[in-house]
Amino acid sequence: MKKLIIIILTLNFIGSITLFGKPDQRIKILQDSALNYYIQSDYENSVRVYLEILKYGYYSSELYYNLGNAYYKSGDIASAIYYYEKAKLYNPSDPDVNHNLKISYSQIKNKVEPLPEIFFITWYKQVLNLFSANTWAILSIVFFVLLLTAIIVYLFGKTITQKKIGFYSGIVFIILFSLSLTFSIKQTKNITNNNFAILFDPVMVKSSPQEEGTNMFEINEGLKVEILDSLNNWYNIKLADGKQGWIIKESVKKL
Repeated sequence: MKKLIIIILTLNFIGSITLFGKPDQRIKILQDSALNYYIQSDYENSVRVYLEILKYGYYSSELYYNLGNAYYKSGDIASAIYYYEKAKLYNPSDPDVNHNLKISYSQIKNKVEPLPEIFFITWYKQVLNLFSANTWAILSIVFFVLLLTAIIVYLFGKTITQKKIGFYSGIVFIILFSLSLTFSIKQTKNITNNNFAILFDPVMVKSSPQEEGTNMFEINEGLKVEILDSLNNWYNIKLADGKQGWIIKESVKKL
């Protein structure tokens, strides 16, 4: 019984990870103000107010998306990409976020073509990104309750048919519960512990973490990079096409 309580509490904790920052009246007023500035094409003040909201510790996929839109309209493509990517972390299946992110990436210089993936990795990512961490957590709770129901049907069923239904449906629900819980944890880790960053300045990638290092290739603002390692004021980064090298930390902003 204690184990069941622990599991349920854990699931509810995971499901509440992205819900603790519900906006209060002050945040709602600021959101309305930022939206009004945006409607009036005053994108600079719209950005300023949205950033002020973030300082209060409130964030959401919608807030990051709106901030990305304000930056895009103001012509700051790198910042727009950064906040669209933040929005995607919290809601990876949002069609508006993905659409605007695609448009923004199409406007950066020296685009990088990603390496082809093995088909089952692509399928895994597509399934994982169907829902947010919060939605996966809710689904895992639902499947857990259905699993308990199936166990009850199996244990207390009066006929062989009822016991078979309870047994086989239990197998299905334990698989679905395990997958949805795993996906929820994975999506949460993508938010809290990802190693990606957006480049905010054009830089020359070096062969070693020093100014005297050999120049390898140049990359431009707006590009998404993966951080592999760090040393002093340098990041060892990897591009989507597999190229690696060292850049100054100040040139990127971690997601």
